[in-house]
Amino acid sequence: MALITLIQRTARRIRCRRRTVLEVNYDERLFSLWTAAAGAETGTELSAASIQLDRAQARRLRELLDEFLSQAEPDT
Repeated sequence: MALITLIQRTARRIRCRRRTVLEVNYDERLFSLWTAAAGAETGTELSAASIQLDRAQARRLRELLDEFLSQAEPDT
């Protein structure tokens, strides 16, 4: 489990290759996210992308999510 110490926005191209499942949990100190391959929700095959956020980084993530959600959705 990696404790995230900095969240920054990048211009890296986004590619989606496969589906994943995200599980979350939190306590008074940390917010944790675990990813697993879709269909592996039992948690037996967790991905290396599992992370933990303290409150400062959770706020930063919220700011970026709010920015993302405030943009108009593309026509599909």
